[in-house]
Amino acid sequence: MASPLCFISLILPLAVICACCPSHTAAFRFETKADAALVQSICKESMDPDFCNRTLAVDPRVAAASMDGLAMLSISLTIDQLQTTSDNIASILGQTSDPVGRKRLGVCQTDYKDALGQFRRASSSTDARAYWDVIDRVRDGTNKVIDCENIYKRDPISVSPITADNHNVIKLSELTLIIVDKILPH
Repeated sequence: MASPLCFISLILPLAVICACCPSHTAAFRFETKADAALVQSICKESMDPDFCNRTLAVDPRVAAASMDGLAMLSISLTIDQLQTTSDNIASILGQTSDPVGRKRLGVCQTDYKDALGQFRRASSSTDARAYWDVIDRVRDGTNKVIDCENIYKRDPISVSPITADNHNVIKLSELTLIIVDKILPH
């Protein structure tokens, strides 16, 4: 039978490593795969579970993703949406002759450029597992998209030609925040 001193000499260094290197212990804790039940729980927490089921839940990369990978995937989906919408804004702008509409689209174009930058930085922060930074960047990027939507609520009030896209970005951002909340210790 092993002596208590032998047991302590084996466990103590491991306890010191865990206490001194919390980022490494977090890495061990979250390397579990994102199974279907977890993704469904994320979708149920979201404001639009159907949207989540049509985007995140059906993505084939989910099956191989860890929690960190799932956060990266949700950010990647948001970046794709931002880029597609940004490209669409340029196209819509070319077809718009109304000065107020052109000005609003110009503001949205700038807002989307800024939002893309924030989400790209959120992706880098996810790589570094700097999840508090991810939260800040996702919030800032989403606020830019909300600013774009809100410009159409000023006089003269009109409907944004990219309202559906704006709402998709907001929903994708929410999924990222739900995932990050599951990663962070409580």
